[in-house]
Amino acid sequence: MKTLALSLLWLAGLAALGAAIMLGLGGLMFHHLALLGRQLTQIGAAFGADVTIFGLGFGALPGVRASPTNPPKLGPAQAAWAVLGFGALMLAGSLLFANLLTLEDLVLIARHSPARVAFGGRGFLLGTVCAGELSAALWVAWVVRRLGPTHQQDGSASGLALGPAPAAAYVAAATAALAIIGVVLLLFHFIPPDLARLQNVPMARLFTGTGWALLPPLVVALLLAPILEELVFRGIAFAGIAARFGPISAAIVTTLLFMALHAPEKLYYPPGFIDIGLMAMGAAALRLKFRSIRPAILLHILYNLGSILAASWIH
Repeated sequence: MKTLALSLLWLAGLAALGAAIMLGLGGLMFHHLALLGRQLTQIGAAFGADVTIFGLGFGALPGVRASPTNPPKLGPAQAAWAVLGFGALMLAGSLLFANLLTLEDLVLIARHSPARVAFGGRGFLLGTVCAGELSAALWVAWVVRRLGPTHQQDGSASGLALGPAPAAAYVAAATAALAIIGVVLLLFHFIPPDLARLQNVPMARLFTGTGWALLPPLVVALLLAPILEELVFRGIAFAGIAARFGPISAAIVTTLLFMALHAPEKLYYPPGFIDIGLMAMGAAALRLKFRSIRPAILLHILYNLGSILAASWIH
């Protein structure tokens, strides 16, 4: 409770400080501050909130730093922190990018220049996604490093299982991916999706470009997202839950959390919950059987690739 109260105080204080600084800068830069005061206050408060989230995530704020245990003990609290921190840092990175562009547009408008950012366009969406993924990647790398080599190389259910796996594990992962993609195709065949609705899915909009414009979303979908999500869900969160409640509970809970993470896109095509659930359970099974998270990462990459190809095929 004390930590929560201090965190809220940091949030309120830094948001107020950010708003004050932005208003002060606005008074120096713009003659008609009254027209921009509200927007500048909101942007400044948002910057303060971003600083708070980054500070909390990386343990940089006095009073709310984690205890300096070496290595930290894995448990349900660490599992919850992994999932919530992952989402918070991703959101903070995206909002920071959006706020910077909003501030740029305000400056241009104040100087009677045309705004340059299309906030509903593909470029803006891609920028926010990439900024969020990079922020989350830095945080996950920091957390994994902080947990130390003992947890990293522990292949048990309560370890991170970052060590190597036998060749048979990757064959099993590829086979599982093919089976799940087969399920995706069967679902598309027997329950055809509404293509007009699917076009509104943010990730689908990222793949509307051609040529080199497809490279950034492919890197996110086939590299960053699978690695980060497996480290968080089948790595830290799985280990924390398994340490207290066992591997079966860990597999069920992390699968449900993983499905919840992807709910915003799967709600456009509810049968998609079936294949995303199968992928999550398959990743958990691979992690337990081969005492390594690496086959789960391969399964995730191949599943994402197959889903992209299947979606292209139905178009």
